[in-house]
Amino acid sequence: MFSLNRRKDGSTYGNAWMYRTIIFMLKHINIKVFYWFMAVVVIPPTLIFSPGARLTYRYFRQKRGLGRLKSWWYTYRNHCIFGQTVIDKFAMYAGHKFKITYHGLDEFIELEKDSTPLLLLNAHIGCSEIIGYSLRLTKPCNVLVFGGEKQSLMNYRKSSFGDMNMRMIPVGIETSHSDEIIKALDNGETISAFADRFMNAKKLIVSKVHGHQINLAKGPFSIAVNRGMNVMMISAMKERDGSYTSFMTPLHYDKTLSKSSEQRQQIADAYTAEIDRLLDLYPLQWFNYSDPWVKS
Repeated sequence: MFSLNRRKDGSTYGNAWMYRTIIFMLKHINIKVFYWFMAVVVIPPTLIFSPGARLTYRYFRQKRGLGRLKSWWYTYRNHCIFGQTVIDKFAMYAGHKFKITYHGLDEFIELEKDSTPLLLLNAHIGCSEIIGYSLRLTKPCNVLVFGGEKQSLMNYRKSSFGDMNMRMIPVGIETSHSDEIIKALDNGETISAFADRFMNAKKLIVSKVHGHQINLAKGPFSIAVNRGMNVMMISAMKERDGSYTSFMTPLHYDKTLSKSSEQRQQIADAYTAEIDRLLDLYPLQWFNYSDPWVKS
């Protein structure tokens, strides 16, 4: 349930002093002041120098078929909303509470209570991390996070989880954490992971978003199929009034199929179908500032 603005090596911008300063200020200054400063001072130069801005422009221009001016305007608004979600995360660390409306919560609770392991898939849309600080879970939820993350930010996340029954498993670094994942699965626990951004270009699965082929990380789908897990996609989309709307959608697949590749594809297609649905409702809230598209 995690996504912050990152460098090319995957680490988050900033340092411990900056994080402490932002959190201190959020305790004493209205959050809308941060929104305004970010929109007026931070975002304009970002659009000039950030590779992610150019990728976002091409997304709106080529994948959504918008005109040049509208694509640039949507790129600006996309970055503003993304900046707000990042501020919201630090506001959570400062003790701020956000109103969240849930869709699919009852089914999530039933699956989460089950003794078998559960896979929660996230995408870089909205701010699913907000949900992680708002739910008290029955069994442990193991969140797969980038292992090169700064320890200071990891500590803030850990302390903010409090008694939420969630823990982090760092991945993507030299030290393997596969044993921790296997142990969690053996204990019937929950795994939470992103699938719309990948680190290993040799382990991909292809599906479609807006009718265009897209590369997804194969690992989460393989985990689900190998264990016959129930799968849900978890998203939290930011509303105009500052609240969030959470969507908890089961991703069904035929567990009786003889080929695991077909099962993986079914989950992947259900996952991208949900991305499509949410982006039709919230077209400005895909914050995947990488290039996942299959080259034609």
